[in-house]
Amino acid sequence: MTTRLFAILFFGILFWGIFDFIFYAGLMTNYIELYDIPIFFNEFFVDNQYWWLWIIGIVLYGTLFFVKNKKSEKLRFHFLSLMIASLPWIPTFGEKIGYALFAKENIDYRFDGTVIHGTVRLYSGRGYDYVKIPGQHEQRTIRYPVENRLTQ
Repeated sequence: MTTRLFAILFFGILFWGIFDFIFYAGLMTNYIELYDIPIFFNEFFVDNQYWWLWIIGIVLYGTLFFVKNKKSEKLRFHFLSLMIASLPWIPTFGEKIGYALFAKENIDYRFDGTVIHGTVRLYSGRGYDYVKIPGQHEQRTIRYPVENRLTQ
């Protein structure tokens, strides 16, 4: 029983971690780098996990390892998981998925006594918001401290 539990945890963490890493690496490439947000991958990967999904994923992939006599179904499931995890590597999908997960529109900021209305917060992490100012034609992201945010 203990070895089975250990195997479920080991293989669950292994497979879920691989697919999760592939997903976030695609988001880093096709969303974070697209908007020139200056953060490192390790910060991005750790700060943006939905940790409750890890529990579900570990149990799912770990118990799937013990399913017997269903090789083709297991192979199809892993292939489908790989395809879903690889979606952010397609540039248009990566940008849309990243925008849906991280961006928020119509945020107001106060900076040096000036209030800026209607910005798009592209990403928020470690005390800073990375913002696209309305009306800018060039692709430039500005970093504001979170305490300058007026609306949530």
